[in-house]
Amino acid sequence: PRLVSQIGSAAYDVGIYTFHGFADMLILRYPDAYPTIIGGQPASDIERVQIVEAILADTAFKALRPFGDPQFYVQPTLRAIQTLKQEYVGVDDFALLVEKEKDNAAVILRYHEKGAHKGKERKEYLDAEKRVKRLQELSVVYRLYEASLRAQKRYDFDDMIVETVRALRADEHMLLDIQEQFQYVLADEHQDVNGSQNKILELLVGFHERPNLFVVGDEKQAIYRFQGASLDNFLYFEDTFKGSVTIPLSDNYRSGQTILDAAQDLISTDDSVVAALRTPLTAATVSHSTIELREFAHEAIEDEWLVGSLQKDLEQGMLAEDIAIIVRTNKEVETYAAYLRKHHIPVAPSADRDVLEHPITKSVLTLLRAAAQPTNPAGLVQLLHEPYWGISVADLMHILQAQRHTTSLVELIRDDEKLAEAKVSDIQAIRKIAQVVDHVHKETVTRAPHRVFELLLVESGFLHFVLETDPVEGALIVRRLYDEIEGMVNRNVISSLKDVIAQLELHVSYKLPLAAPFVNAGAAAVSVMTAHKAKGLEFSLVYLPHLTDRTWGKKRTTDLFSLPIVKHDVGDFDTIEDDERRLLYVGMTRAKHTLRLSHAAVGTDGKEQVASRFLAALSPAHISSVPTVAEHQEFSPTNALRVLPVIPIAKNLLTATLLERGLSPTALNNYLKSPWEYVYRNVLRVPQMKTPELQFGTALHRVLEKLVRQNAFDMNAAIKHLSEALNQQALSEEEYARLHERGLAALAAYTPHVASQAGEGSRTEVKLEAMLTTGLLEFHELTLTGTLDRIDYENGMIVRVIDYKTGKPKTRGQIEGTTKDSHGDYKRQLTFYALLLSLQSDTAMHCRTGVISFVEPDSRGVVREEVFTVSDADIAVLTAEIIRVTKEIVSGHALTLPCDEEVCHYCDLVEKLHTR
Repeated sequence: PRLVSQIGSAAYDVGIYTFHGFADMLILRYPDAYPTIIGGQPASDIERVQIVEAILADTAFKALRPFGDPQFYVQPTLRAIQTLKQEYVGVDDFALLVEKEKDNAAVILRYHEKGAHKGKERKEYLDAEKRVKRLQELSVVYRLYEASLRAQKRYDFDDMIVETVRALRADEHMLLDIQEQFQYVLADEHQDVNGSQNKILELLVGFHERPNLFVVGDEKQAIYRFQGASLDNFLYFEDTFKGSVTIPLSDNYRSGQTILDAAQDLISTDDSVVAALRTPLTAATVSHSTIELREFAHEAIEDEWLVGSLQKDLEQGMLAEDIAIIVRTNKEVETYAAYLRKHHIPVAPSADRDVLEHPITKSVLTLLRAAAQPTNPAGLVQLLHEPYWGISVADLMHILQAQRHTTSLVELIRDDEKLAEAKVSDIQAIRKIAQVVDHVHKETVTRAPHRVFELLLVESGFLHFVLETDPVEGALIVRRLYDEIEGMVNRNVISSLKDVIAQLELHVSYKLPLAAPFVNAGAAAVSVMTAHKAKGLEFSLVYLPHLTDRTWGKKRTTDLFSLPIVKHDVGDFDTIEDDERRLLYVGMTRAKHTLRLSHAAVGTDGKEQVASRFLAALSPAHISSVPTVAEHQEFSPTNALRVLPVIPIAKNLLTATLLERGLSPTALNNYLKSPWEYVYRNVLRVPQMKTPELQFGTALHRVLEKLVRQNAFDMNAAIKHLSEALNQQALSEEEYARLHERGLAALAAYTPHVASQAGEGSRTEVKLEAMLTTGLLEFHELTLTGTLDRIDYENGMIVRVIDYKTGKPKTRGQIEGTTKDSHGDYKRQLTFYALLLSLQSDTAMHCRTGVISFVEPDSRGVVREEVFTVSDADIAVLTAEIIRVTKEIVSGHALTLPCDEEVCHYCDLVEKLHTR
């Protein structure tokens, strides 16, 4: 429309394209030039993941297939391939680059030649060796990935650009034809282009020595690194087209000078190259602007202030469409949109929303899993928690408590007599679950998956419940899921309910979003969006909340490959942190007149947080700090703590369990992670899905038990025991092969080690219990229990307790809990064993030496162990901890504590209990 207003109907003849739109036009016009795309279909994100998964399933890959997590490199590998394509680095080109990197690594000095580390391998050499191995395997995967795409007649999104460059280079007629048609080229938003897109520009205007190419870009707004944009690609223009004229633009027609100056503070630099690209701006039309900064004690107070401030803005006559809340993450968009709707403020949210993260979708997955596998007890536990069945908390607790080895949960919900014995009050509600699940499961044989899905939603009452409780959001989410499942059926991707679940779970596990639009209130609404979505927009008033360092700060990312493709030395300015600065710059400069910044000292999760490091760059001369005393005084402390209503679970349930089963080190560690982890795992004993990792640990423990018990440390016997132990686990063929290989590698190193340590006096799987006096009137004595992996005797005395651990060896600090990424569970377990032994009447069992023994060797093939001597102080601290936990359990206080989703596996179930 803007072009039509300036040049009239001739505007309709001007080609206006995105880079992919331009490629699509060429594909339609010159189909023969695109042999790999014509006749093919674009590969979905799931298909791309599955291709790389299948490639990395080959045990020949070592660097990209770690034992502990063989899928760890799937997403990083896909991102690396995407980057290579975006920079127009083909399979053969990359192989040559990797060979150069290998040659460069070969000249690095391998060993320390002097000092305390003389003769040891240098870290620089080891790091380079690991990097080259990863790059070599990546090169192989890249080649196999491309071959697999072609074999399946698929192409990925970046292939449209890559194949366009290839076609223009290979087909001279096509190139000349296009060059003749497009003699004047304007490339807008050039800071967002990648290397392959730059190649298209170069080819498009390459006929002329001085082409008619006009590039417009603002390095300050380069915020699309994930699409291949970089400072390196931005500098490409001047390097390629020598003698081009640079016209710096300094007049700004959006924001006031105060806002522009503060934003310039944020991205100012002394680097001459980068500084030249960050021209200070002058306000050309807005005469006055202000920036306010508020600091709050708690994020809940901050959020309440923001909503109250918005309401005042609207009451004072501001138009809703002139106001925006700009945040860093999509999750914040959803949170604020819901908060504004709750306060009847019209809202227009905008974000790349993932319906897979919505609670409705999680409930749908629970329902699907139960229908696909009606005899799976872990799935039934999840299903029983769903509120749409109308089961009371009391009945739910009775059912979970009633399940036994002799009576499974599956049998229980289908047997009226057993339900009555379990004191279930509404038996019919439980029977309905079994009836619906069984009926729908039978229908999966004859009905298409999307039809089964529809039947399941209706018969379970889930659809009615969702439309009654959340009609707008509920209808949107359910419809999006139905469309996705129907689409998978139409593309012949799935044929059963299990396939549906597998596809959706792949999306979740690899964080592949299933996008759906937010429901907007209309044009006259407050905008809520991420800074990425805000680019190019403007508002009279902008709120920028949650300006903390964990939200707006240096993101912790690891470059696993460090691809050797950078062409310019751009110092420290093309970094993730600088990306974040530019992103905040974009957010700030969306405001015309008023910018309101805020942050809080404590988040809604109760964790302390600090102000964003970027705020320190803003000059106080440009910002007015606004006191928040009134907001703190008006706010209720209970709201800030997000106190949840008490769940009506009888506290005597916990007391009876503690009396009957006592406390083990595992139960204690579960409680200290989260009381709800203890409730579900140790009180209710809900069935758990054993991951391949847990099954591997179980298998190795059994192998070591047999070796020590038989006092025969023959490697052939170890291999036989390993095969037997793994065969007893529920593993797929691929999992068995992978874990068998991993087990062999572990036992090859550990069998000789355990042979040198254990002997005839060693005992394995030693079960112990003892009584601990608590001093509590309500619970005077507590039974402590434990199963020790191995104890070694010398001269009739226990000399050490050994606890086997599988997985990557941990540092001493991680074991003790002195690092940020640990809770001290391992050391606490050893201390618990020392306490348990000290309470035995036989003094020969009083042992204070504990060993954490890692069965799998480190990267150098060395078996690692950490030996601890448990002190009286250690035991005293643990005893006090046990007594405190006991008091919280028997008093019922444990049931009032919130669930922490970062450490607890059951927070979603606890949340559903709160909805009763």
